[in-house]
Amino acid sequence: MTAWRDQLQPASFRGVPFFVDSHETALGRRVQLHEFPLRDKPYAEDLGRKARAISITAYVIGPGYMAARDQLARAIEEAGAGSLVHPYLGEMSCTVTDCKLSESTAEGGKASFTISLVEAGAKLFTTAAESTGATAAARADYALQAAQAGFENRFAVRGRPAFVAQASAGIFSQALNVIQASSGLVRGTPTSEAELQRDIDAQRRDPVGLVYNPDATARSLVGNIKALVRSVAQTPADSLSLARTLYRFGADLPLTVPATTSRKAQAANQAELLRLVRVTALAEGARAAARVEFDSYQAATAARDELVDGLTDAMEQPDIADDVYDALRGLRSAVVRDITARGANLAHLVNWAPPATLPSLALAQQLYADATREPELVARNQVRHPLFVAGSVPLEVLVDA
Repeated sequence: MTAWRDQLQPASFRGVPFFVDSHETALGRRVQLHEFPLRDKPYAEDLGRKARAISITAYVIGPGYMAARDQLARAIEEAGAGSLVHPYLGEMSCTVTDCKLSESTAEGGKASFTISLVEAGAKLFTTAAESTGATAAARADYALQAAQAGFENRFAVRGRPAFVAQASAGIFSQALNVIQASSGLVRGTPTSEAELQRDIDAQRRDPVGLVYNPDATARSLVGNIKALVRSVAQTPADSLSLARTLYRFGADLPLTVPATTSRKAQAANQAELLRLVRVTALAEGARAAARVEFDSYQAATAARDELVDGLTDAMEQPDIADDVYDALRGLRSAVVRDITARGANLAHLVNWAPPATLPSLALAQQLYADATREPELVARNQVRHPLFVAGSVPLEVLVDA
C-alpha cells in the first residue's frame, strides 16, 4: 500500500512553487430551506454542490526567499483563475479571494501566506472543449515550472573562464533582441509595450553580471516572454503568433565544440538557455492555443502540428532532465487532445471556382445563404475588386464539417 506522504504533490499556483503547512476545505450542498404554514418540518431543496472554499497556510523559505515571495505574490494578484496544484487535493482551477502575507525577524528567511481560494468555473456549463483547454493550460504551467527549475539547477558560469559567461550573456542578449522585435509584430497596448521595453533596457545594461545569477536570468527570460505573449498581445490569436516566433530560438546558432572542460560548460549553458526560451514559448503558445477560436479545421490542425513538432524537438534534445521531458510529454498530449477535440466540428477549407464573374456579395449569398459573410470571403481570398470576382478562378471557402 502506498504511503500517504508518497501521494502528496508539490504545491504550486500558476506554476509558482511553495510549501504547505496546513489546509482547510469547506464542503457542502447549496440548500434552499422552504418552511410552510402549519407544517412542523421544512422542505430542503437541493440546488447542487456548494463551491469549495479552500484555505491554505503556505510559506516560502531559504536565503533567497524574498524573490520567491515576490513571485508568489505576483501570481496571487494576477487577474482571473489560475492552476493550483494542491498537495492533498490535486490539480484544480481556482480564484484567489483573499491573502495575508506575514514575515517576522523571529523566523528570518521565511514568508508565510494565508491564502483563501474558491474553485473556478466557466460562465456557461462546462464542455469538452473548455475542459481540454484548462488541462492544456495546467500542463503548460507545469512544463514551464519544470523548465525553470531545471535551468536554475543546471546553468552555471561561476568559477569558469570569463568567455563562458560572455557567451551565455551573448545568447541572453539575442533572446532580448528577438523578444523586442516580436513585440512590434502586432498592435499591442502602449503601456504593456513600454513596460516590456523598460525591463529589456534594464537587463541589457549588464547581461554578463546577470548570468552569474541563474535565478535572475531565468526570471528575466520567462518574465519577458510572458509579458510579450500575455500583456502585449491583445487577442489569443496574437498571443499564439508572438509565442511562435520563439519556438525554435537559436536554431541558427553555431554549435560549441566541447573540446575542453570550459567549452563543455559553455555548450551546456547554451543548451540550457535555448531550452528555457523554447519551452517557455511553447508553454505560452499552448496556453494561447487553448483560448484561440479557430475559424477552420485546417487552421486548428496547423497550430496543433506546429506545437507538437516544437515540443517533440525540445524533448529530443540531448541531456534533457527527466522531469522536464515528462512535463513536455504531458503538455504535448494535452495539446493534441485539446485542439483535435475543438477542431473536429470546425468548417473545412476547400477550393471552389465560381461558374461566372459575379459580385462577392452574390457569391456569399450563393455559398452560405448569408450575404453578411461577404467580408470573410473577400478577406480570405484578398479579392481586389469585390464587384467583379472572376469566374473559373478557384477561391478558398469554408464548408461545414
